[in-house]
Amino acid sequence: MNDYERQKYLDAITELYALYRRAVFPSLPAIGNRAPLMAELLGTSLGEAVYLLDTLRRCLPLPGDVCEFGICQGATSAFMANEIMDTAKSLWLYDSFQGLPKPGGKDELLDDIFGLGEIGKYHGTMVCGREVVEGRLERLGFPAQRTRIVPGFLEETLTPEALPERVCFAYLDMDFHEPTLLVLRALHGRVPEGGVLMVDDYGFFSSGVKTAVHEFLEEHPGEYELTLPLALSGKFCFLWKGSLA
Repeated sequence: MNDYERQKYLDAITELYALYRRAVFPSLPAIGNRAPLMAELLGTSLGEAVYLLDTLRRCLPLPGDVCEFGICQGATSAFMANEIMDTAKSLWLYDSFQGLPKPGGKDELLDDIFGLGEIGKYHGTMVCGREVVEGRLERLGFPAQRTRIVPGFLEETLTPEALPERVCFAYLDMDFHEPTLLVLRALHGRVPEGGVLMVDDYGFFSSGVKTAVHEFLEEHPGEYELTLPLALSGKFCFLWKGSLA
């Protein structure tokens, strides 16, 4: 992409972001630097990005830190770091840095995003180095002392000591059933009333993510409220701790 194309893309992102704020999220406060960070997002639609912004901002008054599970190249990490820059909250980031794990028995391929033909071939794809993530956060100026990066596959690394005591907002992009359910279970009990677990790929790529969400809800009846975005905004869902009524 040349400079002209890059500027045209940024202009389009800026215009659509402004439209979302006016039509869907009129109470979302405006801060600088959002549009360039949105333009760097990969695999996250503009609609999903604005939903993330609005929900994260609503969670900031609550006790607890912010987490992301499945960070890949760290563009979403930087996007969220920008929103909590002026708070005391820490950003906890989790990734294997070895690509996707093996899919499980409940992972059925819904969307063959790379054209690989079967879900088992996605094992080991989407690899990105930790240094890429750290570089994004450093360029943004997010304090290193408020950044916690936990490398490795979650079944080995997601111990109680590797989690914040309280989590006001978490973004899960785990792709498959087992890691999604593992994270949801680990976070339960750490999310305050009004806190949110945002789950990407709900009904997209692998059927296992949606299955994991509903298994978790069945384990905790009445404790979370599931909400979905406008249909064209993307494939993700929110689990709100408590009732929105």
